[in-house]
Amino acid sequence: MARGKEGKGVSLSTVLLILVLLIGAGIYLGIIKIPALPGQIASTTTAPSELVAVQRKIQFSLVDPLAGSAIPSATVKVYKGTTLIETLTTDSSGVATSSQLYSTGDQLYVYVEKAGYVKRYIPVQVPAMNALDAQAGNMFSIPLQTYTAPTVTLKITDQFGNTYASGGKLNFTALGQTTVSITVTIYNTQDNSGFIGSRDILNNVDWRLVHYISTTGTLSTIQGFERSAQRGTTMYYFNSVPDDALTRQKVGQTYVKTGVYSLTFTVGKGGLAAGQSETYNFYLMMYADVNNFISQGIFSYDAVQLASFSLVLAA
Repeated sequence: MARGKEGKGVSLSTVLLILVLLIGAGIYLGIIKIPALPGQIASTTTAPSELVAVQRKIQFSLVDPLAGSAIPSATVKVYKGTTLIETLTTDSSGVATSSQLYSTGDQLYVYVEKAGYVKRYIPVQVPAMNALDAQAGNMFSIPLQTYTAPTVTLKITDQFGNTYASGGKLNFTALGQTTVSITVTIYNTQDNSGFIGSRDILNNVDWRLVHYISTTGTLSTIQGFERSAQRGTTMYYFNSVPDDALTRQKVGQTYVKTGVYSLTFTVGKGGLAAGQSETYNFYLMMYADVNNFISQGIFSYDAVQLASFSLVLAA
């Protein structure tokens, strides 16, 4: 029987060539990493768009977005927790540059204050930086915002359209009613102003807008408030006002936000007899914390009364 040709084996040189090609492709594609030799510095390349952790000074830029302008000569305080790190002042461009270095990931509170503006504690986390900016030695750039403080008036009307002046009298008998619905309308009259709430980290209180009524009367009734409390012989009734409620923004000749907010509640004649009366005092407070008032008797050390009004309830 004739013998067929024997199959030829793959030569060693061919195997080695295939291995060299595979290893080369792996290195080219980054699948295989070649460690640095002793004394060699491994080469690293950072993509320009990559974010990297760095330690730098911070350039704070404080602006009033409603007015569309920078805020010069403002105080800027930088805190880590409740520890004051440094105090800065903004320049004519609203910029304040730190003297201290801060690292990516640092948790800061930045306090901003200037007369006529809303003071705030602003939480800031120091960001990572674009690789190209880091290579260029750039500083962190962190924007800060606050508003011109509002100028407020109060208007009191009843369900029948009657308007009351401060110190005026609502007479249940004259109205022929035992209960009357009252609306308090709050007007911010200052263009491009408003309020931004924050938390006072040093005293652990919220800085918010609060409308409240106080009275020493015990005969008439009142309903429609979120909370109430008694301190001594005085009763207090509280309603919160949203931060954005008082934002009054004018763009050209158009009001984007009007800065007008209304609250409605009900008062009752209760046990008032003919000829008797009780006085209700209305207030709008800024930098106010209702919880702190109920527990400590003050809204905060920084609370500011924006407006007040009084109304006499009579039978």
